[in-house]
Amino acid sequence: MDLLDVAKKFNAGKHHSTRNDDVFIDRLNHRYTVTAIIFFAAVVTTQQYFGSPINCWVPAQFTGSYEKYANDICWIMNTYYVPMNDDIPHVETRRYERMLKYYQWSPFILMFMAFCFYFPRMLWRSLNNKSGLDIEKLVDAAMKQEQADQHEKKQDTIKYIVGSIQHYVKHRYNYRSPSAQYSSVKSRQSENMGKKLGRIIFFWTSRRLSCYLVLLFTFVKILYLTNSIIQIFLLNAFLGNDYHLFGIEVLKKFVRGQDWGESKRFPRVTLCDFHIREIGIVHRYTVQCVLPINLFNEKIFLILWFWILLLAAFNIGDLLAWLGRLIRADNRTHYVRRKLAMNRSTDGDINTRTDNDKVLIREFVQEYLQEDGCFALRLLARNGQDLIVGDIVRELYTQFVVEKEKYSTNMDHLHTGQEESSFYTSRKVPPSQTTMEDGYDQQKEERKHIFSK
Repeated sequence: MDLLDVAKKFNAGKHHSTRNDDVFIDRLNHRYTVTAIIFFAAVVTTQQYFGSPINCWVPAQFTGSYEKYANDICWIMNTYYVPMNDDIPHVETRRYERMLKYYQWSPFILMFMAFCFYFPRMLWRSLNNKSGLDIEKLVDAAMKQEQADQHEKKQDTIKYIVGSIQHYVKHRYNYRSPSAQYSSVKSRQSENMGKKLGRIIFFWTSRRLSCYLVLLFTFVKILYLTNSIIQIFLLNAFLGNDYHLFGIEVLKKFVRGQDWGESKRFPRVTLCDFHIREIGIVHRYTVQCVLPINLFNEKIFLILWFWILLLAAFNIGDLLAWLGRLIRADNRTHYVRRKLAMNRSTDGDINTRTDNDKVLIREFVQEYLQEDGCFALRLLARNGQDLIVGDIVRELYTQFVVEKEKYSTNMDHLHTGQEESSFYTSRKVPPSQTTMEDGYDQQKEERKHIFSK
């Protein structure tokens, strides 16, 4: 087998296993950030439980088990930091104020951060299929369509995606068939604004809401942004020592050419107080300790400081861009027109459409697909190929036009039948004429009866 074919199949299988049902900025939050944090947690955990996280300089009489006891008790009881040029405070409260209480909990802090970054993803995965559209399955089907070699398999996949979207549209609570679109205008206008606002606020309870996916996606993006902003302040609460200014101070020292490695936030040399009780007396010792684990903590949390700040900027820009696309309703119509223009046999040139075509496309977008349908097509295009989405839009639009024409034909026949019925019923037949015609028919039937004998 050719080595190039093997590489292509491996790459295709790797791409297929991802099953992306969101955008790249979202994956920066829940996939790449979480992976990096879990890797950092594994490094710290390995150093903490399989290495020597702390080594204390103990008095000469401390040997053997006494030395191990000093290391263990200082690890458990926390240490405090005093610069080498400063005197050690004699008051215990001042020593307690300088305690470092985070280094034992570094792996748990990192795992909690990973959970916070992944939680919006859990919410999106658990709630998006309740709209009636399983985005993950549709994306998976679109990716299989890309890899399919036979034309029949590709057509079957397109039919499956089209059927799923049609099933969603027809079972949506506010779906109106062409026969009911015009009769429901007054009812939509007279709907209470309080009910509309309530459905938007409590959108997760309205599984057939036409903008359920859009509102859920917006809410998830707000969660990503909120999480990336408050992470700095959460770390400041966990680590202390003004962590939210850590990156700024490192940049200042780096610009001035100073040593930024020695930091009060992640000191490598600390002090520890512990007591040893003997019969009738309690000895108090103050020893100096080295924290090798802070070599890792300092670099890890410095990287996370810059990365979270950069991620927050990405999330702000992505949310603003998403809200801009969401506010512009004509953007959805323009998007569908571009997809239809990809197939000239169906839609023709985008500049040579008739007014009737433009009206049909507008009704197709606003009345048929609506917000969630267009959003699902955008996700399919983001995580697949535009050609696939073009075929899907073309098939959906073709069936929509057929349904529209069938409705118009039925309405024409109905109006024609009503006019004919009203024409004949409006004729006033004189009683004498009716009597003569009835008598003639009666005589005709009698003659038939006589001749039959």
